[in-house]
Amino acid sequence: MSLRPSTEISRRGFLGLGLAASAGLAMFPRGTWALQPAGKPAATAAKKLFEWKSLHAKAWAAIGQGGNTLVLSDAGKTLLIDTKMPVFGDILRREAESTVGKLTMVLNTHHHADHTGGNHAFTKDLPLLAHKKAEPRIAGQIDRYIAGIKSAVGDMTKAQPAERELVADDFKKLHDRMADLHVKDFVPTQTFEDGHELSVGGLKLKLHHFGAGHTDNDAVVHIPSINLVHTGDLLFYKTYPYIDREGGATTVGWRASLRKVIELCDDKTIIVPGHGEVCTKAALSEQIEYFDRMCEFVAKEIKNGKSREDVAKLNPEPYDKYNTEWIRPITLRGIYEELSEKK
Repeated sequence: MSLRPSTEISRRGFLGLGLAASAGLAMFPRGTWALQPAGKPAATAAKKLFEWKSLHAKAWAAIGQGGNTLVLSDAGKTLLIDTKMPVFGDILRREAESTVGKLTMVLNTHHHADHTGGNHAFTKDLPLLAHKKAEPRIAGQIDRYIAGIKSAVGDMTKAQPAERELVADDFKKLHDRMADLHVKDFVPTQTFEDGHELSVGGLKLKLHHFGAGHTDNDAVVHIPSINLVHTGDLLFYKTYPYIDREGGATTVGWRASLRKVIELCDDKTIIVPGHGEVCTKAALSEQIEYFDRMCEFVAKEIKNGKSREDVAKLNPEPYDKYNTEWIRPITLRGIYEELSEKK
């Protein structure tokens, strides 16, 4: 199998590993920030922090600086899916509304900080939907959100002048009101369990929860009429998948969920992964194959007497050029622990 790293996932903010560590579950790739031209409308084609990609006349994705965001808009209704890290919430909302119009609802695909941290910029006036099991997990990581804000402000001096100018005001304002941020600013106002349907104007959305995979609260968003799926972090495209054992991750369940997602797709389905470039159904099979091969690899190392930390130091082919190198040992430790438990 021939693999090549995605160029888009190589982008990482100046925040560095400090924010990733303090947030606990930040999936930023390393690199430099890139100021992006707006995708729509032409009249607002100014510099933007996120890369806005038009996927359909009613769908746009904001790539970079955390989990991928999807925005759907139809007949005056607009849904934003995943809000990135805390420091980017206000920027994301401003850019989204300048791109597609006023938002009317927000959804989180799962609880991780790089998908829910920006919730505070939306919950004051918008309904927020997430899986039922995400609610207590989001509520329990308020300290991570605050630590992420502090780290980002501290790291801002590492940015290039143009980048610093783009975010400095928003970062400072958020830093100044940290004491006013509470659990209610982040948790969902509505929850669902094993399945849910909702409408965004004339768009009908189906929300699926196929069981524990990347976490115990993964939501897959399927929009049949435009043949588009947002997988959340069930798909890390061309990058090491983050295995959060405490969050309910299991590679067995993860693969089972991916097989269910494949059933929703055809060869023309647009896939928005949790991380990585927008892709097609083939990427879902690649993620399954990744886990198949890596589990086989780790199982052999366990049989050969390798310790958990020995395995975490390895860099097996053909995935040795995958992006987000800092996640690789976490992935290997997670697989090692899961396989060891089965014995």
